Amino acid sequence: MSKDFMKKPCKHCPFRRDVRPFLTTARAEEIAYAATNPYSTFACHKTTEYDEDDDGNGEMLVTADSKECAGFLTMMANETGVNRYEAEGFQPDYEGCYNEAYEMIDAYEEENEQGRTITPRG
Repeated sequence: MSKDFMKKPCKHCPFRRDVRPFLTTARAEEIAYAATNPYSTFACHKTTEYDEDDDGNGEMLVTADSKECAGFLTMMANETGVNRYEAEGFQPDYEGCYNEAYEMIDAYEEENEQGRTITPRG
């Protein structure tokens, strides 16, 4: 039986403390603040598809097979007290992931101030 969530944060999860921040500060703020709302969702990038146009621009697309990001769910559980998949066995990774929006945003701001921001695909 397939779960609707990732069991643990993937290797390049932007919510992991041990992953060098790679998003713009604005994007990090957007997804971190989304985790403060128990009704928000955020698909793991490994379970989405990438739609690229002829100019190389594109966007991530959520599909029927996409799963909730474990890092996002960890932050949401800490910020809101809601573990959306607790009944299905989801265990938040409080040690490996940012637990609060400001913690994640601060890490990305610091990295961006040093001018090392990149945005990987997939």
